[in-house]
Amino acid sequence: MNRKISLGIAISIAAIACAVTFVITMTVSLNNYNEKIADVQQRGEIYTKLQEIDSYVRNYSLYTIDDEKMKTGVYSGYLTCLDDGAARYYTTDEYYYKTRLESGNIVGLGIVFEKEESGYIKITEVYEGSPAAAEGIMPGDVIISVEGVSLLESGYETASEQLRYGDEGTRRRFVLRRDGEESEYNLARAAFSIPTVEAVLLDNGILCFTFFSVNEATGSKMTELLSQYSESTVTGYIFDLRGVSSGVYTTVSEILEPFIDAGVVASAVYKNNSTRTVAQTSSDDFTNLPISIIIDEKTGGSAELIAEALRDRAGGSTVGETTMGSGTLSETRTFNDGTAIEISVAVIRPADESNGYNGSGITPEFVVEYDGTRENDPAAFGESTDIQLKKAVEVIASKAAAAAEAAQTAAD
Repeated sequence: MNRKISLGIAISIAAIACAVTFVITMTVSLNNYNEKIADVQQRGEIYTKLQEIDSYVRNYSLYTIDDEKMKTGVYSGYLTCLDDGAARYYTTDEYYYKTRLESGNIVGLGIVFEKEESGYIKITEVYEGSPAAAEGIMPGDVIISVEGVSLLESGYETASEQLRYGDEGTRRRFVLRRDGEESEYNLARAAFSIPTVEAVLLDNGILCFTFFSVNEATGSKMTELLSQYSESTVTGYIFDLRGVSSGVYTTVSEILEPFIDAGVVASAVYKNNSTRTVAQTSSDDFTNLPISIIIDEKTGGSAELIAEALRDRAGGSTVGETTMGSGTLSETRTFNDGTAIEISVAVIRPADESNGYNGSGITPEFVVEYDGTRENDPAAFGESTDIQLKKAVEVIASKAAAAAEAAQTAAD
């Protein structure tokens, strides 16, 4: 039996519902307000303490404060509080250098280096076509002084800035040690292109792409390299992504276009759960030849996404060691003084969500541990000690043989 309620009861129920809603809303708002007030108070305490420290040091310290170094240290220190491997503060010179690296064109001496335990600078890479390459400087060489001052006196940070930053044509004088012998160089900075990817066709028809970086020029370079080879002469592809730990995502679509079917490759998922497409292919004219991807513990960022997409969308086989697991998208905020900060703002989500690699990395199908150096000439893989490259070749040869056998069986 249906019962009717009076108008007064209906109004009372509606009023109670409104009151409950109001109380809940006010409670949530009050909690948010209290949290914000507590946060403001905490930040106020931090700023007050910094002011007290600054006042005391300026009044009583025997040493003068370097204000530029102090500001850089404060901003950099703030970002180290994030559990974010990509978070970084860039000075004006550092940010300009970063943008040039990403473009694929740079002004400099042409050396990549790291700090030795001794305190000196060890050169790890020399860019082809750079002033350093023209002078015969090689990986493994050690820089012991810059502008007449020993690194043990000036420190690594000062010396690295002197070597890395400067306008085209400006010179840098340094002493280099090799096999116990010392030589002095006085190099002028010049503009040159950063190597990004090279291709070599092996004797067995495998086209091997060796990546050095993923920058804005990588996609067009891949297109150029592919145009030099007819697919009728190619039996498979190797993507050597070892050591490529960062790079831009804007060129990933162009790199993958000839190798996977049309569709979204990956999206970025932001803090508020909004998404946007990071990489997408549009053509269904893609290869069906076997692919091997060589990865290691230094494969990360956009290179890691390339490896994941080739594995899951092109049936590629991964060879080597588990990757970095750096599946986040970073964004850069610039400031009026030319400085900038970079932080991770989204997680990269591959089209196949079950294969997300952020934090865990990509575990290769064929685990091959190797402590040696990457083969400079892939065509010499037969005599090389690069066992990861050899395995990648073996995997493709095995797949090609299986495909040929299947085709023969179908023809019979």
